[in-house]
Amino acid sequence: MRKTILILSACVWTLSAWACKPQKPIVILHDNDVHCAIERYPQLRSLYDAMRTADTAYVGLASSGDLVQGAVAGTLSRGQQIIDVLREMPYDAITLGNHEFDYGVPRMLELMEQFGTERVSCVNFSDRADNYPFGRYVIKQYGRTKVAYIGVLTPTAMRDEQQAFISADGDTLYRLQDYDKVVELVQQQVNAARKAGAKYVVVLSHLGEKDVPLTSVKLIEKTYGIDAVLDGHTHSKIAQQMVTNSRGKQVALTQTGQKLDNIGKLYIGRDGKIETSIVSLKDYKDRDARVQAVVDSINTVNAPVINRKVGYSEVRLTNLGADGKRAVRNSPTNTGDLAADATRWYCGAELALVNGGGLRKDIEQGDVTLGEIIDMQPFNNDLNLYAIPAKTLVKMIEYACSGLLTEEETGLLIHPSGFGYVYSKEEKKLVDIFEIDDTAGVCREMNMERVYSVGMASYNFLQFGEIVKDCEVIRANIGMDNMATKEYIETALDGHIGQEYAKPQGRLTIK
Repeated sequence: MRKTILILSACVWTLSAWACKPQKPIVILHDNDVHCAIERYPQLRSLYDAMRTADTAYVGLASSGDLVQGAVAGTLSRGQQIIDVLREMPYDAITLGNHEFDYGVPRMLELMEQFGTERVSCVNFSDRADNYPFGRYVIKQYGRTKVAYIGVLTPTAMRDEQQAFISADGDTLYRLQDYDKVVELVQQQVNAARKAGAKYVVVLSHLGEKDVPLTSVKLIEKTYGIDAVLDGHTHSKIAQQMVTNSRGKQVALTQTGQKLDNIGKLYIGRDGKIETSIVSLKDYKDRDARVQAVVDSINTVNAPVINRKVGYSEVRLTNLGADGKRAVRNSPTNTGDLAADATRWYCGAELALVNGGGLRKDIEQGDVTLGEIIDMQPFNNDLNLYAIPAKTLVKMIEYACSGLLTEEETGLLIHPSGFGYVYSKEEKKLVDIFEIDDTAGVCREMNMERVYSVGMASYNFLQFGEIVKDCEVIRANIGMDNMATKEYIETALDGHIGQEYAKPQGRLTIK
């Protein structure tokens, strides 16, 4: 009997010692807005494995969205090549970014199924019957500690990616719950995750910090029980920002920038103290061989397309302003002029427009490859020819330019071809609109009683909602916007982009 008691006592002491033994710290590596930067994934995997091998901390990996679109690998495969890489990555959890919807909801769901839906959280994405395709939170255990990941996506994606949420007949099939509801849903899942045993709750946010009704900062301020927010969407670099929640507790917020230039580190110490930081991944040289092999395979497959020469440019085509900052979403650029001209020519339209948000990268002076054109216009937007009354066009421009009155970049700014306009931010309205006669080289007043044939992306057209509800489609599915630019350079410009595109041609003025 005494022997039994001694054994039981020893077991109790052992269990007690195990329970009291200090936990290793937890380090959660995280990214946001990778946008198809597949070249950096071998470095990230190698860093992750090296930290796990060192065995000084439990290691996790998470992402705050915008993974499958933004460069050639995404465009050519409609996201498949990115998923091929991600399946070799040990992500514990991700959330959806707005660009996960660029190929439509069915394609997004297909890609996430391949990735593993059990690792995806998005609390505010549902179908119209309020069915939520993804888990409301993901719980991962690190040692003896459970960490819950809760994903949330900006409701502005319903505006920016509108075509993904509706049927061909215009019926809304899917939706993102709006701002007030988002706060409620996040709080519900925080509480549920705590009840399920989560000691820490980490929000994977694709809200950002710009001037919208609900930023990641405001989400923290309106909730309690969140320990850290790993942010995305606005491509900001925030090592650590402390925000006070609704119960007076300080919560860490961080964001890494974009394209895996940096990787974030969320550190949870043995004492429960939380710190966030970002470090350059560019300086990390080691690469995981298996992930590198997948990347190399993708590059080999894509090389003939990427390297195909389309023409030659005497000038640099840029989305940047004189200050070196992105200008294409709030002012004229030569990329906007070229893309709009290509759309008008390709569609056989009287007028054309391109939204600034669809233009992503510069094309350097010299040989122009198809890969560079796809990088400039990576979204494979379908072009249609529409019948649009001049008065409706005015309303479209005023709606698009209204985004200039806020700090948030909307990407709606219209870059025109065949016409020009002047918008006054002070008066909050269009003050002039005119036709441009390329043949005669003159401008003339636009006939406000006319209906014009207008070439534009169906994606962009749908963003104008009720404004264009009575406009007819003259011809649909003419081709993709990037292929229009390719054909325009090869055929209309005879493979040569000249000095006429050296700088913006004065078609739009914002004052």
